Amino acid sequence: DLLRRAMGKKKVEEMAKQRASFVAGCAETHDIPEAQANRIFDLLEKFAGYGFNKSHAAAYAVVAYQTAWLKAHHPVEFLSAMCTNDMGDTSKLSVLIGEAKAMGIDVLPPDINESRVNFAPARGGEVIRYGLAAIKGVGEAAVEAMLEARDEGESFTSLNDLCHRVDLRAVNRKVLEALIKAGACDGFGHTRASLVAQIERTLSRASSDAADKARGQETLFGMLDADQPEADDIPAALRNMAEWPNAEKLAHEKELLGFYVSGHPLEPFLGLIDSYATHSVSQLAELPGRTIVRVAGLVSEVRRGISRKTDKPYCIATVEDLQAEFGVLCVNENYQKFNELLEVNQPLMFVGEVNNTEDVPKIFPQDIFPIEDAPKRFTKQVHLRFKVEGMPKDTLEGVRELAEAHHGSVPLYLCLRQPDGTSVFVEADERYNVAPGSEFQAAANDRFGPDTYYVKVDTDLPEPQRRFHKNVNRDSQ
Repeated sequence: DLLRRAMGKKKVEEMAKQRASFVAGCAETHDIPEAQANRIFDLLEKFAGYGFNKSHAAAYAVVAYQTAWLKAHHPVEFLSAMCTNDMGDTSKLSVLIGEAKAMGIDVLPPDINESRVNFAPARGGEVIRYGLAAIKGVGEAAVEAMLEARDEGESFTSLNDLCHRVDLRAVNRKVLEALIKAGACDGFGHTRASLVAQIERTLSRASSDAADKARGQETLFGMLDADQPEADDIPAALRNMAEWPNAEKLAHEKELLGFYVSGHPLEPFLGLIDSYATHSVSQLAELPGRTIVRVAGLVSEVRRGISRKTDKPYCIATVEDLQAEFGVLCVNENYQKFNELLEVNQPLMFVGEVNNTEDVPKIFPQDIFPIEDAPKRFTKQVHLRFKVEGMPKDTLEGVRELAEAHHGSVPLYLCLRQPDGTSVFVEADERYNVAPGSEFQAAANDRFGPDTYYVKVDTDLPEPQRRFHKNVNRDSQ
C-alpha cells in the first residue's frame, strides 16, 4: 500500500524508494525480468505525475465545453451565476467581477428597486446587478420580504416608504444600515449619512403605524398627517446631512460588498503612482527573485503576532491596487520602523525586494512611506511646458508667482516648445526652486492648461540587503 499512497500523494522521493521493492517483488512473485519490471514501474511513475482515468477525463471535458459555450454565448447570465455561486468568497468574487469588466460587462452596485436575491442580469440583460443577499448583514429572509413588497406594489420611493411596506420583523435596523452603507438606497435622493441618521426615527414611526393598523385603529394625528408631504416628518437637519468623507464611504462598501463600488481609495493618488512607482502590483509576479522595486498600494489587511521561534513581534500586511495584491513582511528592525504605518486603508509606497516563492508576491521592505511623500523624495526636476507660439506675455510673471507660492528645493525648468517640434529648456534661478507635489501640479495646470506640469523622477533603486533567515515567516505564523 506504500506505493499506492506515494502515487496518490505524488511524492517523487517516496516513489524512488519503492522502485527497488517493486522490482524485487516482480522477480520473486511472477518471475518478471528486472528490465521489464523497471519499464512497468516507469509507466506507474509517469501516471503518478498527473493521471486521470478516461471516464473522469471525459466527464471534465464535457463540463469544460458546456461552461465555455455558456460563457461565449450567454456571458451575462453565466457570470451572474458564477458570482452567485461564489458570493460568500470575496476574493473569488473580485476575480469574477474583474473578468466581467474585461469582457465589457458592467457589474452594478446593489439597488433596492432593481436587485434580486442573487446576482442577476438587469437592464435588458446587458449588465449584472449585485444581489441583495450578497450584502453582509442582509439575510435572505429580509431580501424575500423586500422583494415581496416591491413585487406586490411599485418601486420604493423613500426610506419611509420602504419601512411602511415591508415586514419589520425581517427588515430591522441592522439590515437597513447595511443596505444604505452598501449603496442600495442611493436612489432615494439623500446622502448615505442622512439616510443612516433617519433610520431610528423612520423605523419607530413605521412600527407605530403598523401596530395601529393591526389593531384596526388610526390615530387622529395619522389622519391629519395623511395629506402632508412625507419629507415633513423628517427634520431638515436629518434630510440634508453632508455625505461621509469618501474614504469612510468606500470603507463601508469594501466591508459589506467585498470590493469598492463608487470608486477606489487609490484613485486620488493614481497620478503620483504612475509618475513615481517603478512597477505596478500586477507586474510583481513576473519579476525575478530579489528584484528591488518601488510600488504603491492600499493596505487591505494587517496581521500582527509574536514569533514562536524568536519571541519577537512581526507584522504581515496585504496591499492591493486596482488590479492585484502583494504581501509585506516586517520583522526585527523593519517592524520597529514601519509597524505604525501599516494600518488598514492606508495608501502607502514601498521600496523593497520581491519574493515570488509563493502564490502571492511578497515584498521585504527597505522603506515604507505615504504616497504623497513620493514627490519630495524622488523628484529631480520640475518642468513647466509651454508652446512658444501664442504664449501670453504675462506667462513668465505667472511662473514667478507660482514658484514663490510653492517654494522648495527642487530645480524648476521651463520647457519651451517651438513650432518646428523642438524644445528649449531654461533652468530658473535657484531662488525659484519649488516643492513638487499635487498642490503645485494642480495650481500649474489650472493656471496654464492641462499637462503643463511634468516631473523628472529619480528611478534609481537601492541594492538588495542581506536579510533575516528565510524561514522566519514560516516560524512566525
